Amino acid sequence: MVEASRLLAEARSARRLSMNALADVSGVPASTISRIESGKAEPTWSMMGRILTAAGFRLDPTLTDAVTDEPFAGIIRRLEAAPADERPTIIRRFPAVAKLALVARRAGARRVQLDTSAGRAIAVLVEQNQAPVVSSLEAYAGDASQTRSFSPVIYVDDPGRVSGFAPATRTCPTVLFLLPTTDNIRGVRLDVDSVAMVSREWALLDSLASPGRQPDATMHLVGDLIATTKANLV
Repeated sequence: MVEASRLLAEARSARRLSMNALADVSGVPASTISRIESGKAEPTWSMMGRILTAAGFRLDPTLTDAVTDEPFAGIIRRLEAAPADERPTIIRRFPAVAKLALVARRAGARRVQLDTSAGRAIAVLVEQNQAPVVSSLEAYAGDASQTRSFSPVIYVDDPGRVSGFAPATRTCPTVLFLLPTTDNIRGVRLDVDSVAMVSREWALLDSLASPGRQPDATMHLVGDLIATTKANLV
C-alpha cells in the first residue's frame, strides 16, 4: 500500500507545485497538506482524492493523468470563494496551475488547421450545431472576430464530428484546438455580443496551457488580470 505522505509528495513534485499552490487549487489548507506529507496526519481516501484530482491525477495505487479540466475548475472555485484582497495571490498561481491541464493532453482534444479568422471558424461550428464556446486570448479580449492566439481553443459538443477543418501539420501557422464541452465549461460560459465564451479567468488558464510560444506571450495578462482585480477593490 502506497503511503499517503509519499503519494502526495510525488504528486506535488511531478506537478512542481508548492504546498500553497496546491492548497489554492484543492481548497485544502496548506497546513493540512504539510501534515499529510510529514506523516503527522492520515487523510481519508476522500480528502486524498480531492487533493489529487485538483492536481490533475486520479487516486490509484499509482499516479495516473486524469486528462480533465478539473484543476482549472478548482482554482476558479478557490478564487471565487476567496476574500477580494486574497485574489491577486491566487491569480499569480495561474501559470503553475495551467500546467496541470495542458490543452493538448485533455481528453477528446483535436488539433486542426485554422486557415481563416476565428469568427469564421465559429460560424462554421454554429452551422454544424456544435454549440461552440470560445476560450483562450479571444475570450480574454471578449472579441472573437479575429485570431489573437497561436493556438485558439474552442469547446464544442463533439470534436470528432466536426467537419471542414484539415488536420494540423507541423508547419501550419495556427493550430485550432477543439475540445469537448464539459460541465465545468458550462459553469463558466458567458454570452458576449451574441458569442458564447468562457470567463476571462478560464480563458487565461487555457491560453497559459496552450503549446508553443503562447504561454510566454500570455504572461503579461496575469498582471493585467491582477490589476483589474485590484481596481475592483477601490
